[in-house]
Amino acid sequence: MKKDLLTCYTPLSWLNDEVINAYLAYLVEYLRRNAGNLEPGQKPLFHAFNTFFFANLRDKGYESVRRWASRAKIGGEALLEVDTVFIPVHDSHHWTLIVVRPAERTIENFDSLGSLSSRHVGLVKTWLRGELGPRYVDEDWDILPSVSPQQDNGCDCGAFLLSTAKAVAVGVEPTAYGPSDIPTLRKKIVAELINGGLVGEFVPDGCL
Repeated sequence: MKKDLLTCYTPLSWLNDEVINAYLAYLVEYLRRNAGNLEPGQKPLFHAFNTFFFANLRDKGYESVRRWASRAKIGGEALLEVDTVFIPVHDSHHWTLIVVRPAERTIENFDSLGSLSSRHVGLVKTWLRGELGPRYVDEDWDILPSVSPQQDNGCDCGAFLLSTAKAVAVGVEPTAYGPSDIPTLRKKIVAELINGGLVGEFVPDGCL
């Protein structure tokens, strides 16, 4: 894990899958704890797929991820009761973030190097259509503007993904931070991972 953390702590280093997956899992734990949604047997109101979900969906189609939501206890029509689903996307050597809010029927695509990717959104809609069957009505789903702060180099996309995911989780506008904040945010991500999540002195206080 020490080697994984170095990919985040070292300026201008690419974050690897282990850091992305671990941090998103802690964000989900924080959200579920705040919502009183950690009791045994409760269906999750928040979920983060790991970094292999989107790659499988893109390369192998819906059938390759058909059981992923069910295993997470959010599959089928139960998905419509879920508050937030985080989907990390690694495509063409670049990390981006998709946030689906099934209960609100919204999809957001945050890209720190550009704007919305209709291709990525289309793939997520393919997953939603597969999960929901006849309950999926395309016109019911809104694609939100999803304005993302923009990185000023080719290395920080993973740090932007996690910082934007945290902003969404704590209710802060993602544009509240920018590239000049990334060195500090990288260190904070490492500290939160070492701490075992957003607990204790690392509970967010309305800011990143």
